[in-house]
Amino acid sequence: MSTEAIRYAAAIIAAIGLVLMLTPTPLAAAVRLPDRSRRLAGLAVLLIGWVVMAGTLVPDGVSDRLSTPVGLVGGIVGVLVALAALMTLGWLVAKRPWVWFLLLGLALPVRIPITLGGESANLLLPLYAVIVLGLAVLWWMERQGTRERVWPSSMLDLPLMLFVGFTLVSLIWSSDVPEGAVKATFFWIPFVLLYLIVVAIWREGKALVTLAITTMAMAVPVAVLALGQYATGDILWNHRLMQSNVYSRFFRVNSIFYDPNILGRYLALALLITVAVAWMKRDSTRTLVACGAVAAIYSGALIVTFSRSSALMLMVGLLIMALRMFGWRRTVLVAVIMAVAGSAVAIASSSQVRAALTSTERLDKVSEGRFDLVGGGVDIFQEHPVAGGGLGSFATDYANLLSEKELRKTRVVISHNAPVTILSEEGAIGFALFVWLCVIAVIIGIRATRDRDEDVGVPSATMLAALVGIFVHALLYSAMFEDPYTWVLAAGLVASAAIAARAATAGGDRAGQSPATGT
Repeated sequence: MSTEAIRYAAAIIAAIGLVLMLTPTPLAAAVRLPDRSRRLAGLAVLLIGWVVMAGTLVPDGVSDRLSTPVGLVGGIVGVLVALAALMTLGWLVAKRPWVWFLLLGLALPVRIPITLGGESANLLLPLYAVIVLGLAVLWWMERQGTRERVWPSSMLDLPLMLFVGFTLVSLIWSSDVPEGAVKATFFWIPFVLLYLIVVAIWREGKALVTLAITTMAMAVPVAVLALGQYATGDILWNHRLMQSNVYSRFFRVNSIFYDPNILGRYLALALLITVAVAWMKRDSTRTLVACGAVAAIYSGALIVTFSRSSALMLMVGLLIMALRMFGWRRTVLVAVIMAVAGSAVAIASSSQVRAALTSTERLDKVSEGRFDLVGGGVDIFQEHPVAGGGLGSFATDYANLLSEKELRKTRVVISHNAPVTILSEEGAIGFALFVWLCVIAVIIGIRATRDRDEDVGVPSATMLAALVGIFVHALLYSAMFEDPYTWVLAAGLVASAAIAARAATAGGDRAGQSPATGT
């Protein structure tokens, strides 16, 4: 069987696993399995699809070594030892699930540069290890009988199943199957597994507190490194950024990330969490001082990224949080006043702002060619209007639209707009499923933020603010579903909404009990 055929089979296997996992109970009546057994079987099938897909990306040198008797025996022994170590570690962590969330918070931002198939890439290798560990933790928790709730059903299940399943299957008709296989292996399949694990053990793992503290603690050295880069003029990883800084008016920094915009997104997320912690602990002077200090460090680092998309993400996120904390009347009034005053000052003081607002050519130049990329995505959609060009096809299809002269002048052929990427790669079907998924996620988030209990409402508002902020950021930078924070935040909202609903139901039951009989 050819490598391409194996990739098709792996995509279908993963999609089947997802269907078993997330099909709502009424629709799954034809499968004569209890919900718990069906979901566990789906998880196993999804994992098999991931392993098979990843196997097609093994470098030739490794596969050649494994083809020899000695290499094969060594590989089998290595796998068995790794599984034994994984299950032992999973057994230990299952007793204290918060440790897994601690490891998750540490791993989420860490990307390691590697060379894969002759191409350099920055991959979330520690995160993949944490995801695999999470599967072992979940397995042990199931065996110990501590899991009464296996992935609590939610409104998000059906649109998530259909959208991700369709995206994976679209690899079959992709014009760039290798790129689609990379995306499926390193983003779509592992991140949907991440989502499922987080939803399953959110409550037992004290996830909210653990992730908030870990993110704030991790962001401090990341921000300090960024400020140090700005002071010294040294850049890590990104040679293109080094060259760009030579000819640019601004010296942009990237800290541990490859791109300044991803650094900016991370710092904006840390700032939103810091604001939420300060609000929740506003009676503690010590906490307010600490939050103010770290927020100043984050803000300074965010400024020297010169990431406009990250600044916009922060503003949108703060607006959503303010709606929960101060009410819509005061929030809207202050927002309108600030928007009008800020726009007036910018237009009056900068000829470049006026030129950008009155000239589409100037606006496209300021946006670094993003308008052309969006237009190219629409053109691709017109060629494949129903099902799109397939997973991973945007860059290839966009390059095919350009002449040789245009291709030589074009720096980037990767979309900087997540919805346009989905429209071009998944067509009208995939885009409709994407819109459905986003709407349901926002509905779940809004319901959770309305909880009168501030311990539920404010954290939910923060997660919703960060999730919407990432979407806004992805309109200018893309990398929405390729960002693990998207999946963790969505899982957190679903889990929090399920916990709040369960608490409300329990409270109603208690309110209806008779004091004398307890019934």
